[in-house]
Amino acid sequence: MALGDSVQYAGEYKLVECTLFSSTGVRARLDSNVIQINIYENIFASAVMVNLTVTDQNNMIMNMPIVGQEFVSLKIETPGIGTIDYSENKLCVHKYTSREDIANGTQIYELSLISPEALRNNRTRVSKSYTGTNSDIVTTILQDKTLLNTGKDIHLDETSRIRRFIAPNVRPNEFISYLTKESTSKSYSNSPHYFFYENSRGFQFRCLDSLYNQPAMGIFFGGENMDIEGENKRGNLEKDFQRMMAFAMTTSNDTLLASRGGMLSSKLTKYNIFHKNYTEHTFNYFDNFEDHSRIDENPIYNQTVIDESDNTIGDFPDANIQLHPTSFNGTNDAQFYDTDTGYSYSDNHAEEWLLSRRSRMTELSSGGMRVNFQVHGYCNLAVGEKVQLKMPVTGKDHGSSKIDTFYQGDFLVTQLRHSFDQSERRHIMYISATKDSIPTEFTNVAKSTEPVGGKGLIKTY
Repeated sequence: MALGDSVQYAGEYKLVECTLFSSTGVRARLDSNVIQINIYENIFASAVMVNLTVTDQNNMIMNMPIVGQEFVSLKIETPGIGTIDYSENKLCVHKYTSREDIANGTQIYELSLISPEALRNNRTRVSKSYTGTNSDIVTTILQDKTLLNTGKDIHLDETSRIRRFIAPNVRPNEFISYLTKESTSKSYSNSPHYFFYENSRGFQFRCLDSLYNQPAMGIFFGGENMDIEGENKRGNLEKDFQRMMAFAMTTSNDTLLASRGGMLSSKLTKYNIFHKNYTEHTFNYFDNFEDHSRIDENPIYNQTVIDESDNTIGDFPDANIQLHPTSFNGTNDAQFYDTDTGYSYSDNHAEEWLLSRRSRMTELSSGGMRVNFQVHGYCNLAVGEKVQLKMPVTGKDHGSSKIDTFYQGDFLVTQLRHSFDQSERRHIMYISATKDSIPTEFTNVAKSTEPVGGKGLIKTY
């Protein structure tokens, strides 16, 4: 992040506009009424959500009135750094909550806002056949005036293969979610790790490999006495932006969830409806670790043998079993259309991507290494982007400039809350960031057998 001369303190922001448009044609500026603004982004969510905490001395709820059919034009900027702009693509009020009388007829309540595409998604269904690449189909659904009808920017990683799909009378986002699971990248070795989400920059249909290959949008340091890079004539301000105000390593290698979710090992049973037979395919975290892009070079688990059969934690495919139908007769498949082959309908080769995708999704949602932290905010960071972290060590070296061997380097921002406090004029970012690999390899020992214990007694009654 490059600091200009405009920003004067860390967390400074300017509320450029906050205007409420009622369904009856009334317009009201809320700039002086807003106490707090919270903007929520999530890599697993298809819409941005916003909460406005508002004080009201003019009984707007009754006089406008506010009924959940309003629009809000919102624009906030960090001087000289970036802008979050929902002035052209307005947000929709879908409810108000927490209404309280505080003093002398003044009320305080929350307006809950959401992207208009989310409302359109709830009241429309798509029942249609589509032919094209998955990324092209997603674009069509987003821009279709009878469906989501978005005018926002759309950021796509192109998918491989031309496919034919039938949307069976489902909500548009449900169908896009299905396409996300069936997509492989054109540019990144057919990587199947796609996400569909919205952030302040627009809609994102992105491949994980592409997200990992972005430059980091900021660097943050944990600990009071850590050396902070990038000092210049405004070094103190730079330090304020880069220093974490609070942090917690909330998840580190949850082996139970990783095993159950198919991150470490899994099995695919692919059954053929045409031939009445099946094939089995297995996935091993360590064997497949280098198949697609990673943040760092080494796994977050080690390959130490854990039982008398010389198994590692990646050698238990029955921990997660997936079933997948096909009707492939050796030439054609009635279920999957693909013009890249010589046949109208061909196998979608789920064994090449399905288990890998499940592993990576589990890794990001519950099985990886996650840090939650808060820093002074700026309007030039969005979910799905990378940040660089340097966390302090514990023990005798705590408080020194030494950094944690594993909790350092690039992390992917998976959840982000921009919080703007009007009374303090301070912008805080609450960030959840995850990484799927580490820079330093774990030491493997010959064997570290899981405890079994002695011979237990069997008692009958």
